Amino acid sequence: MALRSRTIYGEIKMTKLLDLDAILPPVKSVKFGGKEFPIVNMTVGLFVRIKQMEGQDLTTKSPAEQVVMYAEMVKQLLPSIDDEILGRMTVEQLQQIFNFAMAQVEEENEAAAGEEAK
Repeated sequence: MALRSRTIYGEIKMTKLLDLDAILPPVKSVKFGGKEFPIVNMTVGLFVRIKQMEGQDLTTKSPAEQVVMYAEMVKQLLPSIDDEILGRMTVEQLQQIFNFAMAQVEEENEAAAGEEAK
């Protein structure tokens, strides 16, 4: 469907519609305790927070602080997960969720770069 807009000279000009909803990647999910939790699509804000976390020197943080950082990031990636379920996960599971989500972002970026090259 085309949108119409008027120029200052009164001419009608057709504007194409960019449907951003149509280019959303398929929903990925994580299964834990028999339940699936969808991973949110990577937003600009979430991407920035993740990159800021990755840019921190984790060696200056205690192991507990590192786990809390991963848990906070996982809660943003899986907003449907509650603290009780998150608390039952192992540290390795938290890291795997984070790594899985980041791998999905890389795949999406590579696919987008491939489309732009065409």
